[in-house]
Amino acid sequence: MKKKDMSKQTKIQDAVAAIILTSGPAAVSTTKVAKQVGIAQSNVYLYFKNKQELIDSVYQREIAQIMGTTNLQLLTDQTIPIPKRIQYYIQQVYDYSLAHPDSLTLLQQIKSLKGQDLELLPGVNDPNNVVVQLLTSAIQAGVIKNLPVSLHMSLVFSIIHTHTSNLNAGRYLASAYSFADIYQLIWDGMKK
Repeated sequence: MKKKDMSKQTKIQDAVAAIILTSGPAAVSTTKVAKQVGIAQSNVYLYFKNKQELIDSVYQREIAQIMGTTNLQLLTDQTIPIPKRIQYYIQQVYDYSLAHPDSLTLLQQIKSLKGQDLELLPGVNDPNNVVVQLLTSAIQAGVIKNLPVSLHMSLVFSIIHTHTSNLNAGRYLASAYSFADIYQLIWDGMKK
């Protein structure tokens, strides 16, 4: 059995991401990925067993990158009021999206492939996920609407993704709408 080269795994994930961004997740195939990376198709299977695993790995990577830039201590600090911690969460997704606009596009594309069935996406309803814990606590405390956590997360991601896409497309300048404007729109949709 061949030894896995982690840089090759990253190249494979990058190829999957590029295909999703240009043609959508339905266009991903092990053949296209192998061709884009410049490896034999059988080598893709050393890292990922099928197309779904390829797509899921990109989804997980993007979520991990967002979480890697998130100040988890702020989100879990019980001395900070829940609304303020939710604002920190939204701010961190917002800042990440501005710095990495393709990331939220990848996540949205993958979600659309699964028909917005967030239950099928890895990690979204993980009770150990600090964002899931925060939003669950907020629901239980009556701070935000008693709706599935996945809907609250979708609200945050969708609005921020649309705003970032509008900026990238030049539909308006970044100075036209502040974070406070975007945050207020999201918060109005979430708060009880």
